[in-house]
Amino acid sequence: MTLADILSPKPPKEYEQEVEKASPRAPVIQRAKVIAVWGSAGSGKTTLAVNIGFELSSMDLRVLIIDADSYRPSVAAFLGLTEPGPGITAMLRLARTSRLSLDELHRLTEEIQFGKKSLRVLTGLNAPSRWPELDAESLAVLIQFSKEHFDVVVIDVSAELEQGLVSSGSEVSRNSSTRAIIDKADFALGVFAADPVGLNRFLWDCRNADFEFWPVANRVRASTIGKNPDRQLRDAMHRLARLEIRAVITEDTHAADLSLLKAQPLCLCAKNSKTRESIRLLSLDLLDAS
Repeated sequence: MTLADILSPKPPKEYEQEVEKASPRAPVIQRAKVIAVWGSAGSGKTTLAVNIGFELSSMDLRVLIIDADSYRPSVAAFLGLTEPGPGITAMLRLARTSRLSLDELHRLTEEIQFGKKSLRVLTGLNAPSRWPELDAESLAVLIQFSKEHFDVVVIDVSAELEQGLVSSGSEVSRNSSTRAIIDKADFALGVFAADPVGLNRFLWDCRNADFEFWPVANRVRASTIGKNPDRQLRDAMHRLARLEIRAVITEDTHAADLSLLKAQPLCLCAKNSKTRESIRLLSLDLLDAS
């Protein structure tokens, strides 16, 4: 495999690997759930969002992953989708003109099949300058429409929350899309990198987080925290922010590297890794929560 192959993998229309046959079935979904994955820049929130989506899909749930990061959309790159098309901007244009339909959603999303399972991915902005198109009203319409056709909608949002930022060419606030999505979500995850820098950055970000969220410690390892990293993180988060960590995602460097190399989620390329197991348990907790 050449470097070019790694940086630009072929679009994975169908994965050959299957999720293990023993994957637990999810409880019956009475109402569609919307999960917003927020967190500090560089925390691995996109990786977490994609893997949660695949875990839930492996449980026979209808899943849609939406990349609504207005700064650094990365879902397409993570999955090796080199020609993702117009994605979210086209869907929002239809939402603004009341022309959303299931046929249009199928046309504008990528279907990814793995074994007998599949999910759909709505890719993000294809140019940074198009962030004003992520307006709150059309996003609300898109989310409501998605809830009518999927069991779970996982939305990757940007890290930035500061209010009042506008540009001369738009009346839309720079970070209004993230806040609008979190407002419509059933759950918001607050992801942070489990190291001294990542924790400090997250505590700064939390100052602008005027909403409830599940703190999620990502890439947890003793080499950056010390002995008993789980306990140390929980103690530090409680002492500094009076927050309870809801999930600890154990670091498995080999599995993470393999996932990036193959442009595949962990349930396909490293199904027995500790990281995958941590994300699977978090996914089950989200389903069980009311």
